[in-house]
Amino acid sequence: MRYTLKRLLIIALSLLLLPASALFAQKSYRITIQIEGLNDSLLLLANYNGDKQFVADTAFKTKSKIYTFTGNKLLPEGMYFIAGSAKSKLFDFIVAGKQEIMISGNKDKLPASLNSKNSSENQAFFDYIRFLSEKQKEQLSLVEEKKKYSNGSESAEAIDNKINQLNTEVKQYIDNIINSKTESFFSAFLKSMQEPEIPVAPILSNGRPDSTFAYKYYKAHFWDNINLADDRLIRTPLLHSKVEQFLNKLTPPMPDSLIVAIDKLFHLAKENEETFKYLMWYLTIKFESSEIMGYDAIFVHLVDTYYADPKMKWMNQTVKDNLIKRANTLRPILIGKNAPEMILLDTLQHPVSLYKVDADYTLIYFWDPDCSHCKKETPVLTEFYEKNKALYSLEVYAVCMDTSWTDMKKYIQKNKTKWLNVNGFYSMTPDFRELYDVHSSPVMYLLDENKKIIAKRVLTEQM
Repeated sequence: MRYTLKRLLIIALSLLLLPASALFAQKSYRITIQIEGLNDSLLLLANYNGDKQFVADTAFKTKSKIYTFTGNKLLPEGMYFIAGSAKSKLFDFIVAGKQEIMISGNKDKLPASLNSKNSSENQAFFDYIRFLSEKQKEQLSLVEEKKKYSNGSESAEAIDNKINQLNTEVKQYIDNIINSKTESFFSAFLKSMQEPEIPVAPILSNGRPDSTFAYKYYKAHFWDNINLADDRLIRTPLLHSKVEQFLNKLTPPMPDSLIVAIDKLFHLAKENEETFKYLMWYLTIKFESSEIMGYDAIFVHLVDTYYADPKMKWMNQTVKDNLIKRANTLRPILIGKNAPEMILLDTLQHPVSLYKVDADYTLIYFWDPDCSHCKKETPVLTEFYEKNKALYSLEVYAVCMDTSWTDMKKYIQKNKTKWLNVNGFYSMTPDFRELYDVHSSPVMYLLDENKKIIAKRVLTEQM
């Protein structure tokens, strides 16, 4: 079920990422590449899409050693790259505005030799790459020179001043592009790369600077320079890394905190349907398939808040129905929920209610006599149970996932288990597999004294 759902998401939601211009525009593109010394029989035109790359077109070398990509529809604007026959990337370039682009250069001096005589945006991009490369060389040279002098010496300080001047020149160069070409994609891309400038931390009542200020300010202003309403940024390698940084490094790894962060992302992207779709695609796959305990609550939130919204008309109905069905399965067994009741027959064929188990901690253990992993896990759990039963008021409610009473009893006798043994298929309550989303074994759920789920899908070693 999970594999099928993930495949449906990848296929259906990826299709939704095609912007309207790519689906309906009747204009064309023509991209001509002439790289001196390049002998590949063909070149690939590829684009970024989040953390993925896709081949958009192929061009073969002519007798005059020119490669020309053509199409009768405009390409979605963004960052593209040219790859050689071996699929190794040669260089990045920009597709934006007029899509009649000519790029020239020298194979042995890429990307420094690149020029574009009929695309001012690409020429600005290539000039920027050259400028940065030159300044980086200057800085490395200064760093090496500084090693000759002791720290704090006049010579070392003079070199530090030169390095600071280089950094100022780079910032001024970038700011000039951002401020003078405000409508260009290159300007938006450069701006999105700029980090928030953090002010001096305020002084607390104890007379010390606030040590948490920098983190709080940085997170609060993380998206100031990134316009999530600009879907062109989806087609760069930058946006995905920024989303990952925001969620994985700036947000505490708890479901509640991540849900707040995710809702902020959707709020910022609400003005652009393509960015909104991209975030839906990426975040749904990320959290529906996550192995981190408790993250299924994030997936359920996504479904309940966004997919179940009647306004979400662009979503494929089959995919939406499957997502809602999956969320409905997970919702009752999220961390913090009361565990669904099970009344199953024990080896004497007496009904045993999960909620009648008198213990501070109850461990539900789903197992199968023929399961190789269970054969390894059961002895480990048996030892854990014997050591901790009295210490923590622990009880195990072991659910056999085989219909055979004979096989079940043989397994119990062989492993000498002294906990509560019941058979999942002889039940007075709904199917345990659907109640607890159990389709393989072993699976464990840990409950508190009120039968609230406090951990799930953990094995003995983790407990």
